[in-house]
Amino acid sequence: MAGPNRYSTLVAWAKVLLPLTALGLLSTLFMFSRTPDPQDALQFNDIDIGQLGSERRLKDPRFAGVLGDGQPITLNADQAVQRIDDPDKMLMDRVETDVLLKNGDNLHLTADRGDYDTAAQMVDLMGAVNAQTSTGYQLTSDRILIAMAEMQMTSPGAVMLLGPGMTLAAGAMELTGPEGQALVYFTGGVRLLYEAQK
Repeated sequence: MAGPNRYSTLVAWAKVLLPLTALGLLSTLFMFSRTPDPQDALQFNDIDIGQLGSERRLKDPRFAGVLGDGQPITLNADQAVQRIDDPDKMLMDRVETDVLLKNGDNLHLTADRGDYDTAAQMVDLMGAVNAQTSTGYQLTSDRILIAMAEMQMTSPGAVMLLGPGMTLAAGAMELTGPEGQALVYFTGGVRLLYEAQK
């Protein structure tokens, strides 16, 4: 008879002690919990959700076309976003442009960002623009505008041109006219350093 009594007593004590233990654990959680720090909250980017749903975004886009003189041109970017207020314009990041010239040379342009107006056939390259030819010439500027239909390239700001044996700095530049008759104008305090080839 002692066994069942001992068992009953153990069960009775367990019914009392287990809930009390649970209450004690819960109370320690509340007692030692600290006030939430707003700095620990999840960080969210300031993004307009409505804009994400309405804009058209392309990843690694590639555009191909033909210049006014018939030369092929390709344009690549890390991403492009169609402007909501003007569907003809694409905003691009990390732009690369290649033009194959008639004499077989290649013109390669890179820029941090750019705008492509599909209706006007205009490319506006901005931020650390670098243009290189396969013949060894390199042009740097903060902005270069390319009118694809007229085959016109303009830099409204300062430019630096490096080539075999020469360095040229100018306040602005304009290249216009069809290939073979194209003219390059440098304006705004042109400085030329020429080193004679030995």
